[in-house]
Amino acid sequence: MQDLLIEYKRALKDARKRYERFREKEDKQLSDQDKHDQKMIASMVSDLEYVVDWLQIGREPGARRGLDRRSVYQRTILANSEVLEALSHEYTLIQEKEREVSERDKKRIDEALSVLTDREKDVFFMHTTQGLSFSEIAIMLDVKKGTVQKHMERARTKMSKKVQERLFKAAE
Repeated sequence: MQDLLIEYKRALKDARKRYERFREKEDKQLSDQDKHDQKMIASMVSDLEYVVDWLQIGREPGARRGLDRRSVYQRTILANSEVLEALSHEYTLIQEKEREVSERDKKRIDEALSVLTDREKDVFFMHTTQGLSFSEIAIMLDVKKGTVQKHMERARTKMSKKVQERLFKAAE
């Protein structure tokens, strides 16, 4: 590790010398290529200083509080294997076997979806089947989050009404 630090310090010293050569010249004497080189070398100096600082102190330069300096309460994770095992059974998701949708159910689904506009269908499917959040959908469709929420509310309302109508027709 020390060898690496020494190499970076040598490179930093060399880069600073090259940068000083450009600074000694006046701006009028510098060609466009020289100005470009000066900017590149200044960037190199900055990057090398950052790396040397990182290697010397062992953490990111400028970080106010490294992970190793956090309070004991922030670093402590309370976990008892017996408790975790007991909780794992309680919160385990039950995997249902995938079942095939019958033709009758497909017709019902199509009928319920038929009352939706294309945009409402898009929002409904993105949210329910793909699990996207309203914010993610809003970004994808280039609309506001509130608009996505309204589309979802309308879709649910329309489908509920359609299902209720169907139930009343079936009861008659």
